[in-house]
Amino acid sequence: MSSVLKKISRDKMFLVAFTVTVLSMVFSRPQVSDIDWQTISSLAAMLALVATYERLEVLSYGAAWLTRKAKNKRWLVQVLVAVAFFSAMFLTNDAAIIAVTPILILVARKIDLPVILPVVLVNMAANLGSMATPFGNPQNLFLLNHFHLSLLDFLQMSLPIVLASLVLLGLFSLKIPSTPVTEIKLPSLSLKWSKLGVTLVGTVLVVAGIFSLVPKFVMLAAAVSVVWLVDPQIFKRIDYGLLLTFIMFFIAVGDLSRFQAIHDFMQLIGHSQTVTYLSGLATSQVISNVPAAILLAPYTHHAYALFLGVNIGGLGTLIASLANLLAYREYYARASEPSPRYFKVFLQVNLLGLLVLGVLGWFLLGLKG
Repeated sequence: MSSVLKKISRDKMFLVAFTVTVLSMVFSRPQVSDIDWQTISSLAAMLALVATYERLEVLSYGAAWLTRKAKNKRWLVQVLVAVAFFSAMFLTNDAAIIAVTPILILVARKIDLPVILPVVLVNMAANLGSMATPFGNPQNLFLLNHFHLSLLDFLQMSLPIVLASLVLLGLFSLKIPSTPVTEIKLPSLSLKWSKLGVTLVGTVLVVAGIFSLVPKFVMLAAAVSVVWLVDPQIFKRIDYGLLLTFIMFFIAVGDLSRFQAIHDFMQLIGHSQTVTYLSGLATSQVISNVPAAILLAPYTHHAYALFLGVNIGGLGTLIASLANLLAYREYYARASEPSPRYFKVFLQVNLLGLLVLGVLGWFLLGLKG
């Protein structure tokens, strides 16, 4: 318990959310009804599963196996970018970064590959791939519950921008030289197949719960059972800070919404599809896309505009997405000689990606509107 509390006390996003929530109480008294318990329960179950998959090293195993097949440096980076992109669809952008970045940096050291651009591309791939599904990132899980979207609704919103993102990543990867590499030796990993089987069964029940095909208590019971059967120590690894952060932001948004001037201004923003979209893009740059989604959603019925705004808005600044900060931390913790050039390359690639996909998002909204 002490290790969990210590981790939460160091979670900067939670501390910011807690501070904002305390300040918001100046405007209104908190109400339990402000908290979206459907989203909280779905998120709790998903975080338990993600921690379990991380413990089983499923992504690391797959990434290492594919890496050994690489024939040149460009192919190697493209493989790891693809692993981050597709794994983020199901196991969140954070999990993809945590699994793929260490392998990328280890391999880069062995084959003399400059690592900054590849790390930035893996980070971007995890952010963009996570757009594809409701459980790829926390804001999508919230939007699914808030707007009562079906899986088909969600996939219709996400597919065009996800396909475009994949093309954009492919173009960026052409900057990596196609220099041949010899066989890459990595530390061996093994999968615990019986525990993986239990986790997959639990995953089916959790996904069914997210889409209300089974009761939420069944979903939570399945998630808890998986953790207990695989390794009870996983309970210590669950990201409770993110859960508490969501609760804090729900309370803060509820408090602020009862202040008439703020309420009227936010309704003005949410009335227009275009302004909702641009607000999602811009707000994500300064407070991150998760709180941006929670802040804007109650004031608009333009689900598609908000989806595009906060997901594309994960590109751009270092704080536009929590995954960006995580990749930044992984690079400086694991690179043998971290360089301040990382921030420059990150901004160049992300701002260009934000511009290209931002314009495309505007075009997609026009087609839908």
